[in-house]
Amino acid sequence: MTTREDILERLAYADALGHGPQTSALIAEAVSWADALGDEDLRIATRLALTEAYQQGNEAWKALSPFAWNLGRYQRRPEAFDSAQVRTLHWHFKWAVAVAGANPKVSKDKVRQLEASLEEFYRAEGASMHVVHGERASVAGLLGLEEEAAEELAAWRATHRDENADCEGCDPMRQVAFAYRTEAWELAVATAVPVLTGAVSCSVQPQTTQSLALLPLLASGRPRAAWEAHLRSYREIRRSPKALISLAYHLEYLALVGRVDRGLEILRRHLSWLAQAESAYVLLSALRGMSLVLREAERAGRGEEALGVEVPSADLWYPLPGLEASTTISRVYAEMTGWARRLAQQFDVRNGNSTISDHLERSLVRAAFDAAPGAVHGLGVEVDLLEPSEELPEPAQTSLTVDEDGAAPDVASLLGLVTDDNGLVQEHAPRTTSPSQEAAGRRARAGRTATSHQGGDEPFPLVDLVRPRPVRNGEEAVRRYVDHRRTIGSSTMDYWYVVDQVATRDLLPPIGEEIPGLEYHTGLLRAAAMTCRTEMDEAIAERLRIRPLIELAFGPLGAHYVDLLNLDNEITADSIAERSQDPERDRRLQRATSLIGQIEAQVEDLVSTELLDPGGTDSLVLAADALLVGASVLTDLHAKDEALGAIQVVARAADAVPEDRHAERMDDILDMARAEVLAECGDVYDGCLLAEEVMRRHEKVSPVLAARGRRLLGISSMEVGQFDEAIAQFREQANIMLAAGITLYAVASLLSLGSALEASERYLESAEILESALSLAQRSGAESIALYLHRLLAQTGMAMGEEESVAEHSLAAARILQDQGRRALAAEYLSHAAMAASNLKDNVRAADLFRQAADLEDTRTDQGCLDRGRALRRSARALVDDLTLPMARGRLDEAREIMEEARQAFAGVADTEGYSSAWEIGDWHDDMAWILWRTGQNWQAVQHCESAYDGYMDTEDRDSASRALCMLARLHAERGERDEALAACARVRDLLGEPHWDGHDALEFVASIEETLR
Repeated sequence: MTTREDILERLAYADALGHGPQTSALIAEAVSWADALGDEDLRIATRLALTEAYQQGNEAWKALSPFAWNLGRYQRRPEAFDSAQVRTLHWHFKWAVAVAGANPKVSKDKVRQLEASLEEFYRAEGASMHVVHGERASVAGLLGLEEEAAEELAAWRATHRDENADCEGCDPMRQVAFAYRTEAWELAVATAVPVLTGAVSCSVQPQTTQSLALLPLLASGRPRAAWEAHLRSYREIRRSPKALISLAYHLEYLALVGRVDRGLEILRRHLSWLAQAESAYVLLSALRGMSLVLREAERAGRGEEALGVEVPSADLWYPLPGLEASTTISRVYAEMTGWARRLAQQFDVRNGNSTISDHLERSLVRAAFDAAPGAVHGLGVEVDLLEPSEELPEPAQTSLTVDEDGAAPDVASLLGLVTDDNGLVQEHAPRTTSPSQEAAGRRARAGRTATSHQGGDEPFPLVDLVRPRPVRNGEEAVRRYVDHRRTIGSSTMDYWYVVDQVATRDLLPPIGEEIPGLEYHTGLLRAAAMTCRTEMDEAIAERLRIRPLIELAFGPLGAHYVDLLNLDNEITADSIAERSQDPERDRRLQRATSLIGQIEAQVEDLVSTELLDPGGTDSLVLAADALLVGASVLTDLHAKDEALGAIQVVARAADAVPEDRHAERMDDILDMARAEVLAECGDVYDGCLLAEEVMRRHEKVSPVLAARGRRLLGISSMEVGQFDEAIAQFREQANIMLAAGITLYAVASLLSLGSALEASERYLESAEILESALSLAQRSGAESIALYLHRLLAQTGMAMGEEESVAEHSLAAARILQDQGRRALAAEYLSHAAMAASNLKDNVRAADLFRQAADLEDTRTDQGCLDRGRALRRSARALVDDLTLPMARGRLDEAREIMEEARQAFAGVADTEGYSSAWEIGDWHDDMAWILWRTGQNWQAVQHCESAYDGYMDTEDRDSASRALCMLARLHAERGERDEALAACARVRDLLGEPHWDGHDALEFVASIEETLR
């Protein structure tokens, strides 16, 4: 039979578990147990807990039943409730009123009755009417009575806050919401100022107010502040379905600033939340925000694009029939706006007015703002980073305060207004600049940042960028590629675009079905696309497949060209896999110089020919491109002089062919190549100077030269620690690629930018940039690039303390690494994910991930056996690190089995100069002692502490030995064994008696133990 202790244990476990449907179900079961026992105290306590769980767990409507039971009980037997329970009842009552108002199925009369009961209850308890007026103001808005809402807000401001009021961060949201609905933008911003500036906060602030303030910030001419509020608050709400209404404000904002891609991405990510809306009003808000994003997508010409995710079916607040993932954006837009309008009409019927529908219609037709910064290339696509925000107004009044002289504030202040010097009332804190002035200022600042450079203040020339024409199919891609291959320095913007299109759209025909006569060209293009996707092994294999064909066309020159391209891919593959290049450097250098020497000799023969035939010209073009590849290989091998020599031979080849066979001006192409050699081979200053000089030669710089120059300046800036300069350069490189629609090159640029932001400790911006890059890479199926981004995002998540991100990206990286056969690194990232799960109090998942990491270790080696044993021990520790002691005890037997498996894993590893088996078994005992202490088995843990001490001291590891003794002191102290505990403390002091141990954590710990035992 269930006992009182069982119920209390269930409540304790649920409290530790956190809010959500699972917790609510556990507490609901505890309610039924309390009813079965007939224990009045527990019947009250469990229902208070259940009401709280429903309210906080996104199921607020379910809270009405347990709340009503407790309210009725309190009215009949107030003595059954202690003071803390009465205060909780105050909070539950005000929430109940809000829940009723937010759902049109609750009649207006019933809502009014609840309001009257709330006032009666608060007056009877002697509470301030601040909460009552605040709730009435919020409910008046839901009833479509904005004049009444304004009157109640004035009364709310005129009353004192008390212990029943929402916190200082949440309470003002009533006035922000009113100002949002009535489009009093300055009042909304002024009311939100304390939260926006960080003066006040709580568990749901500032992110909730930041979300609600997005449109007011934007409409009041503060686009930079709005963008920052969006970035900061979205990261906080993006994992909680309870934040659906906040998400709605973000979608509205993104639509109105023209960020269609980001809006669609977020909409798709969270569309399933519609089925979890906690009220009809939340659902209506979400439908409104999503409709605006879909509207802008349709206006951008994407109406026939498939939405790509299912619209969920739901019927709790309004019947949503659901839509397939293949449904077009235009149809989803039409359906969603229809649902929103019909749901708004339900509010209108209940309310007896059309205010809710009127607000919806104003929102659905609201024009987009011209708030995006002007892109220097003129195509309107630009990476936005955080910039200093616009000035915010003075905070608006939200509750009764008393001046220092004891006088109450004047009437204008109570209304959230201020007076000017002549005593005339005006809207709170007017802007010092107009929206257009603010936008112009932002563009100017963005332009200055983007065009700054090392060594001067003059901006770089504008980029002469015209977006390449679309590639219709694979045949067109091959033919455009062939045209580019006819010129020296073929890496034009259109060349990059064609390769990128093949890499992201899989346009080429299968092997064996190529266009007749273009077989090797198709193979080279396919290999270039694989290289773009960082699939180096596949690219090498493809070139080897078509090597005989190009050798047949060009003789040994064709084979040399393929071999240099593959050598370049080999070096890049080592870099990606983080393999040292030292073992292969000499061989590769010898191979590269041999190939380049043979090509240079052929160039000399060709340029000395008095009259080149077309075949000779084609050979010179191929030889020149091969030498440019060779110069890149030599640069990677730090052979500066040889690389510069190869470029000089390219110049001789270029002089011998007609100018129409040059991709661009050859002096620009070759000088940029020389700049890259200099900078990457250690002559950073001269390399950067030359790159800048190339970029300034013309009134408009070619996009390829601009992108290459920006990349070089960015990398060089990173090497010397000039992170702000690197950020500016990588940002412009990314802007060029995004504007041209070259996806994977843009991903690479964003990756560089994200890395620079992280190095500058601008973690929020780094995470946003890297996540954008990841989204592009995943859509393109570029798994190798996605792997690198997942790893960077896991690292950034650690820096930001975002355990969910660490777990998500570490696990994703581990899965890709496993697929690639990189087991050791996969195990490392599984351990990162396990640690994050442990920090999130998900001990069972953490234990499983540590186990998976252990299973990846190579037990054919001694180190693999040791690493497996250590990972298993971490799994056992995680398993018992549960939310409550009874739960931990229930897993002890399984933990013991894992620990025995861990001991067997390293049992056969012999001692070496750097390894002590005695130390290892001591460390095992240390973990075993912790596991037994965590499960309440203190008496068993004592001997393991002694064994751990002996093992550590085998190698004179006093630091670790002191940890074992500290646990011993803790065990004795918790068992009430004072003398034994003090003796263990004395052993720690003796162990760490030398002066260099002063301040050690173990000494501080035993001091605290000794203090408690006095």
